[in-house]
Amino acid sequence: MTKRITALLLILFCLAGLLAGCHDKKIDGEVYKGAEIPIYLCDQVFDLDPALCLVNDSAYQICSLIYDTLFKIDANGKIQKSLVESYEIKKDEKNKEYSLFLSLRSDTFWSDGIYISAEDVVYSWKRILDPSFNSDACCLLYQIKNARLAKQGDCSIDDVGIYAVDSRLLQISFDEDIDYNAFILNLCSISLAPLRERVVENTDDWSKKPATTVNSGPFMIRRVNYGFDTSNVADKSFSSLILERNAFYRRTKDAKYLDTSVYPYRLIIDFSKTGEEIISDFAAGNIFYVGEIPLDSRGNFKDTAEISDTLSTHTYFLNENADVKKADGTTEKLFANKNVRLALSAAIDRGAIAEKVVFASPATGFVSPKSFENGKAKTTFRSVGGELIASGADLAAAKGYLASAGINAADYSFSISVAPYDTLHLAVAQMVCDAWTALGFNVTVSPVSLAINDEQLAGEDVKDLYDDIFIEKFYANNIAVAAVDWIATTPDPFCVLAPFATEFSGQGQEMTSGEYQDVPHKTGYASEAYNEKIAKAFASAGADRTAALHEAEALLAEDMPVIPIIFNQTAKLVSPDLSRIKTDYFGNAGFTSAKLKNWTDYIETAAPIGADETDAPSP
Repeated sequence: MTKRITALLLILFCLAGLLAGCHDKKIDGEVYKGAEIPIYLCDQVFDLDPALCLVNDSAYQICSLIYDTLFKIDANGKIQKSLVESYEIKKDEKNKEYSLFLSLRSDTFWSDGIYISAEDVVYSWKRILDPSFNSDACCLLYQIKNARLAKQGDCSIDDVGIYAVDSRLLQISFDEDIDYNAFILNLCSISLAPLRERVVENTDDWSKKPATTVNSGPFMIRRVNYGFDTSNVADKSFSSLILERNAFYRRTKDAKYLDTSVYPYRLIIDFSKTGEEIISDFAAGNIFYVGEIPLDSRGNFKDTAEISDTLSTHTYFLNENADVKKADGTTEKLFANKNVRLALSAAIDRGAIAEKVVFASPATGFVSPKSFENGKAKTTFRSVGGELIASGADLAAAKGYLASAGINAADYSFSISVAPYDTLHLAVAQMVCDAWTALGFNVTVSPVSLAINDEQLAGEDVKDLYDDIFIEKFYANNIAVAAVDWIATTPDPFCVLAPFATEFSGQGQEMTSGEYQDVPHKTGYASEAYNEKIAKAFASAGADRTAALHEAEALLAEDMPVIPIIFNQTAKLVSPDLSRIKTDYFGNAGFTSAKLKNWTDYIETAAPIGADETDAPSP
């Protein structure tokens, strides 16, 4: 019966191209499916695995458009149901059984017409909890029965309390009565978005190509053209991305011709334009939205752009296990020395960097200004915690830390690794490089090149993929100093602070003498005092939990395992002809209801789809 229903849906979808839905328009005998809106959304992205997009603002933005989550957080910090239609909490105090039941909406489909099922949720969460998988999002699930034990290899992943009661009903079991509102907040994270097992397990590169992905959000990836030589990333000729309406998104049973709630037909992003061309085209009305204002033009828009804070902090991760070269030819684990890390932090003028970036503020702590203090947006964790890190540079203090460590900076050479496609990160890296050079170190900025991937998959020629070597090295802990956008998985400060504790790090387990061993934070940071603070926060609630988190952040400021640089902001340029753009609490723009005035006037100017682009399969 299920196969018949699916087949019927696919037939109807094919017929939909021949029939006119409410967003379609017939012009000179040709049917157009809706507005094709040229925009510049963000920088180019090469991998869109929602579980691994937490160190790249651009990847997070696109994932928010193509993947749906169980719940969402609106711009005001209010939790809204998304994939979930209703939920019920059941408690059996006598038997100490506690469960949360989530009923999925009846109008939830993947972009190929298959139902999004409870089994998809179970799979995606168990994937994150697998002992071999690296993800900071693990701590979001640790209240679930046996979740921590499974991650630590102490029980089977099948023993975790996540069950598909049927295709639309999910049961989550807990060992004790928990704060269910706090847990539901965790389910807003894009990291916990459902994934379909057959798609993910088909190939390691499933998230890099439209032909090997299916999407659950309002848009799907129709076509992508990476289009530039890895030896010259400045030459981005023909680089483009087309996001197309997911015809199955929120399709109600009585909808005609599979019409959906997504208003635009396509969002067309041309990555080949220079910063000057982006601004020029926006002024001329050739593009209608700029989500990433080019760095050189930001000063011109600081009073007119739509600016909002985010949950993203531009941060430098220092690998304590990295071997740093010395002048005498030997190596030393330089960043394992706390005083060295404190010296590097003290040498940075965060205020000057924020002024250069324009749409940012100095990072005065590890938790961003938008994180909740007590589970609600009304009071923020940062406003209560205050400034733990100075905005200005203190070169004298930095040299004092090095003297205490017995370090002669001139003896050491290292690089700041940066994604090659992010001009803002490159500019910030140069300012940090100058500060550390002034301290005496021999520092260079090292853009990590992309790599062409010509892998053959399941009989299909999957060429022209690009492996983002910077991201791969970062997750493999193979970078000494990595410049990343560190994105909080949720507005709860626990999710930012917990991964620095060994049992909450989310790193893949190591096997030693046949036993699983917890792996510290990806920087190598391991502190028993810090572990105790996070364990206390995990076991507490209310004021006790919040106090423990503030104490934990203070310890991080004393140890500085990572160096926060600036709190990122979003700044958007929106044409007067484009309306109904909604921004979520993370700062991501939503185009589900976007409306372009007189959109039929722009049909001929929409960017063509080139023959060299990789294409999503037809349903």
